[in-house]
Amino acid sequence: MTDKLIGVGFTKKTHGAQGELKITLKDEYFEDFVNSEVVFINVKGKPLPFFIENLREAGEIILKIENIDTPSDAKDLTAKELFLREKDIQITKKEGELLTFELMVGYELHDDETGLLGTIESVEVMPQQHLAVIEYEGRSVFIPLHPKMVVRLDDKEKKIVLKLPSGLLEL
Repeated sequence: MTDKLIGVGFTKKTHGAQGELKITLKDEYFEDFVNSEVVFINVKGKPLPFFIENLREAGEIILKIENIDTPSDAKDLTAKELFLREKDIQITKKEGELLTFELMVGYELHDDETGLLGTIESVEVMPQQHLAVIEYEGRSVFIPLHPKMVVRLDDKEKKIVLKLPSGLLEL
């Protein structure tokens, strides 16, 4: 089974004589990238794994990949999208940061009073909010996802517990 990959940024151009690359990362994935050992880059249409040798900041983020030791080797990896495995991304964010609800497809959704409601089949992104789509009592139900409703989130068990407004499931 192949791991699901999430786009986290892009390579830009080469840097220096050691085969380093300047990269851009999406803010929400910066910490995940720093903590990763491997990054995936599309080469000839296929995502290939590359081991991260070093990552540093010098005005921009500079990435050194193992066995890429010259500017000509690195040039083949410029202007490419960077990916991390979904399992290498921590969904739980620090206080004040946004939760990445789109990554919760497949999580069990629980109400803190009712218990298990179902598995999140998809997440609809609306201008005002995110909505989890679950199968509940034989019908598709849209459950609003908001950080203030989250009682508990367990990434390892793929389980999210929400405090739902009363009567929501009867709509």
